[in-house]
Amino acid sequence: MVERIVASGKLTRREHLVLTSAILSDDKISEEERHQINRIFDYIQIGRLNFSD
Repeated sequence: MVERIVASGKLTRREHLVLTSAILSDDKISEEERHQINRIFDYIQIGRLNFSD
């Protein structure tokens, strides 16, 4: 999912919710997964990704 989001430059509200839930959940995610999700959030902050519906 992360690679598709980065390639398209677009993130749906649903995808944002899924990624946010993954970061905040008690479930264990790998350091690599955490890094990829944080990269998405960084791209949102700098305007490299846009929300789409």
